[in-house]
Amino acid sequence: MADRKGQGCRRLDQRGSSSTTQIALVIPMIFVFVLLAVQTSMWFYARNVALAAAESGARVSAGRTSSLGEGLAAAEQFAAHAGGTVLNGVSVTGSRSAETTTVTVIGQAQRLLPAVPIDISVAQSASLPVERLS
Repeated sequence: MADRKGQGCRRLDQRGSSSTTQIALVIPMIFVFVLLAVQTSMWFYARNVALAAAESGARVSAGRTSSLGEGLAAAEQFAAHAGGTVLNGVSVTGSRSAETTTVTVIGQAQRLLPAVPIDISVAQSASLPVERLS
């Protein structure tokens, strides 16, 4: 009994490590997993916003009386309104021919941990046929 006197409530498992040590090693891994899951969901949301903005711009640009510039402006406005802080550094490009119009939205997804220097790029594009009179 004398050798157990200084151990207090600390319990050792079969390998000789305490449950406190095990928890100290497991909890950070759980936090990393949760942060990665949230960051992934933020990337998916930013990707959906970029796609919706590209589709919106393509719809406007595909109009018979519309121009590519109007479509690009519509895509930028949609990305700014719907994206908020989730989609940063938005760049909108596009092209329009007699048959099709294409709008591409490129941006950066919001980082959960700003100190981590990882750029999470998002690029989506949408193409539609241009309306014409038959």
